[in-house]
Amino acid sequence: MSRTHTERAHHERWLEIDEYWTPGRMAAALPEGTRTAAPEFPAPQTELPGGFTTTLVKDPAYSPYYRRAGALFYVREGVDRRGSASAITRNGILTAAHCLYGIKPREYLTNAAYVPGYQNLLAPLGKWPLFDEPVVPDQWKAQVNHAWDYGFSKVGLGGTNGYSVLGDVTGHFELLVDRPGIREWDVLAYPSVTVPSYDFDGRWMWSCRGDFTRQPTLNTIGMDGNLTAGASGGPWLVPGHPYANGVESYSTDEFPVEDFSPYFDSDVLSLYQKAFRS
Repeated sequence: MSRTHTERAHHERWLEIDEYWTPGRMAAALPEGTRTAAPEFPAPQTELPGGFTTTLVKDPAYSPYYRRAGALFYVREGVDRRGSASAITRNGILTAAHCLYGIKPREYLTNAAYVPGYQNLLAPLGKWPLFDEPVVPDQWKAQVNHAWDYGFSKVGLGGTNGYSVLGDVTGHFELLVDRPGIREWDVLAYPSVTVPSYDFDGRWMWSCRGDFTRQPTLNTIGMDGNLTAGASGGPWLVPGHPYANGVESYSTDEFPVEDFSPYFDSDVLSLYQKAFRS
């Protein structure tokens, strides 16, 4: 079967990232940190924490739901790093802006591979190289503001053979914005720092389901949870539904059992459309 020039170019890029991201490199990649200093100006709206449930996801690659999420491996400043992400279109992913465009230094990631259903150093569904320059809010580039800590990237052809379209293999989540009434989320991610009773090591997908807790700053939201570094970029999903309504952005020492996301509003939708309009 003959291949087009575009298919051959995508395949060559897939060969590069498949060769680079060996199990050993994936194991050694540094988890992207989520814990930051507490916000300086808390918003007045708060609610008492309602608890959370964090469970190990077994064999995510074989679930039509869980395989839409995965690990994100990339290089910045010559250092191998990893975070979390999810398929949000047939050929694109959603993750945190600080994974795509770093806080320090202020530069884009390179040599990036999205691995859906990643489990214990294995890529059962294959790898997809990020394609073209990722899209993050201009406000994120200008200043570190977690209200803008979201971004999108196209992926090329990949999988186990280097010629597969992401959505054809995994499906994808749908973007859901401007829903202030949502008060519970299920976060899928790869936390990498162990906390009491949870042996997080970055090799396994975890599901953290929690309730709304507070609005710490304008256009950010919090939920009960205990995710750690490496969870950055994991989707906040409406429980039981394939709708992404947030993304794992940060946690703080002041609130150790809470996780925070940008509030998904029309600006998120506009950026989504910019990223995938062509």
